[in-house]
Amino acid sequence: MNVLNVLPMPLVRLLAFFHEELSEKRPGRVPQTLQLWAGCLLVVLISMTFEIPFLAISLAVLFYGVQSNAFYTKFVALLFVAATVLEIGSLFLIYKWSYSYPLMRLIISSPILLGCMFMMRTYRLGLLFFAVAIIAVYGQTFPGMLDYPEVVVRLTLWCIVVGLYPALLMTLIGVLWFPTRAVQQMRHTLCSRLDDALSHLTVAATPLPEKRIEKEVLALQKLNAFCLADNASWRNQSAWWQTCVTTVSYLYTRLNRYNIAAVAKTAETHDFMIKLTNEIHSLKRAITTGEIWQSDWQPSEREMAAARASGLENLCHALLNLGRMDPDTPPVPASRPPSMVADAFTNPNYVRYSLKTLLACMICYVFYTGVDWEGIHTCMLTCIIVANPTVGSSFQKMALRFGGALCGALLALLMTIFVIPRLDNIVELLVMLAPIFLIASWITTGSERSSYIGTQMIVTFSLATLENVFGPVSDLVEIRDRAAGILIGTAVSAVIYTFIWPESEARVLPQKLAGAMGMLGKLLRVPRQQEATIQRTYLQLRVGLHAAFNACEEASERVALERQIVTAERELLLQRTQSILHHGREILYTWDETRNDDLQAQDQAVIQDRANHLAGLLEKYAADLTCAASQAPVIALEETPASLSRLPECVKQEQRVGLLITQLPDWSTPALSPATEQAQGAAQS
Repeated sequence: MNVLNVLPMPLVRLLAFFHEELSEKRPGRVPQTLQLWAGCLLVVLISMTFEIPFLAISLAVLFYGVQSNAFYTKFVALLFVAATVLEIGSLFLIYKWSYSYPLMRLIISSPILLGCMFMMRTYRLGLLFFAVAIIAVYGQTFPGMLDYPEVVVRLTLWCIVVGLYPALLMTLIGVLWFPTRAVQQMRHTLCSRLDDALSHLTVAATPLPEKRIEKEVLALQKLNAFCLADNASWRNQSAWWQTCVTTVSYLYTRLNRYNIAAVAKTAETHDFMIKLTNEIHSLKRAITTGEIWQSDWQPSEREMAAARASGLENLCHALLNLGRMDPDTPPVPASRPPSMVADAFTNPNYVRYSLKTLLACMICYVFYTGVDWEGIHTCMLTCIIVANPTVGSSFQKMALRFGGALCGALLALLMTIFVIPRLDNIVELLVMLAPIFLIASWITTGSERSSYIGTQMIVTFSLATLENVFGPVSDLVEIRDRAAGILIGTAVSAVIYTFIWPESEARVLPQKLAGAMGMLGKLLRVPRQQEATIQRTYLQLRVGLHAAFNACEEASERVALERQIVTAERELLLQRTQSILHHGREILYTWDETRNDDLQAQDQAVIQDRANHLAGLLEKYAADLTCAASQAPVIALEETPASLSRLPECVKQEQRVGLLITQLPDWSTPALSPATEQAQGAAQS
């Protein structure tokens, strides 16, 4: 009997979640894990040998700083250097004027924390200010624990070493000695996606989930951005490589749903499949060597007829347009995003977010100083770490931090009881730490849904067993205090972020869905001609749609955690969201089928009018969705116009698109009740 059948469903879902996260194959995950693992062991060895304090902070720098490729690691290392200068400078200012006056110290540090949290929310390089906020709060614990200003100054100066030498170490390991270049990752990932696409051309494979498909497409786009910043050759031919990325994404997503078993087995289709497979293999070989792929394939009428019969004509055209594209095509000038969000100084939510974080930190500070329990000072750090814009995202971070802290505390407890008393030297200590660091590194290099568990696990473990004693400790009080501090900080943050100016995504979710449906309407307006520029526009819009659908999916997952919303209303909102996403994806893939016919000039105008009509209905639905008042359109499409009698398949697919549009959920009655809507608006206005 299957063991999973007797387990509770929540536990089964949790096990499935961890299985998916731990087995995820992400570009650069293995080398990033090894770099992080080796860096952690070196940091422990260096800190123990030279008696450098705050080992947990040094490990945290590594876990935040070691990235999937050399360029990103170097960029984050530079951010840490700048953050260290700002951190120590702000601490010395606070100590200079208010060391012996706790109230004055709080009055001075509060504006620093407010400014950092505001910039973290509004500035593009918010990670820089996040680090400053952490140290500004952590530095408040020094005067409370020590009565000697000279010792506090010395510890503060040590913080410079604690922050900078791990940054130098990860630069040496990840950038100079064992670099993992973004271009290498891109080539490997593109080839992997082509292998996945080819598998559906040879056998009837099971389609992958749409969420995974969309994440893979977004991963390619992120890698392309790193390649542009890190490689001059890639920048010089960026137009071709961008088209290559979008074309491979199209092959991957389109063939994921392709059913080879439904294709008629004829000699013509068999020959065409072999030719198409050879072309994809040729593209893969060119990508592997980093060469520009050029194709001399000129499909005959017989081959194009076989492509049309197989439902792969548009895919064939996309591949041919890439093979014939001039590699020196000038790129479209990219618009640089602004350094700060557009409404940074007009939206009150940013200031309220900062005030909520400050309030949570001050409550924790007053509590642990009032009860004279210095060991739980981690509660202040927790308030900053779990601070996220919305209630759902904050709860996600709280669950990850608490889960990671629990795992780290349990590991520390087990090691303190059974292993540490038997250690005699640094080699045995490193042997004990090696598997723990390896597991935490693998978790940290996973997806954003679970990566913070690894970071929090290792920070909690090191705070309890390695902090400031230059050797392993056997005091269980440290483990208790760290875990209690994290639990208290999480509880305080949960209350503050839920009941004081809660930022909910429930009202924003329909607007995100409207943006996705509006982009889908724009996609339907793209002409059916197979010209290279038109084809590139279509493929770029498809990538944008995958990103929009994925953003809506993630937002719905966060809304599911917003327990301040009435359960029935939240479930209705999520049900409508999933319905829109399902129908939107089906419309996208069905519309791909309509582009598989070779239109004659006299048919193009009629077909385009029908496409514009469907696009207009989608755009009208999207416009009404922004105010949560959409109704499913009523469409009356003629069966087969006389002028299009030679294109029945195209019309058939268009009618299916029309049917899908009519099945979009009715949003004329808002999902949120007027009372909930008013409460949400009052909280965010």
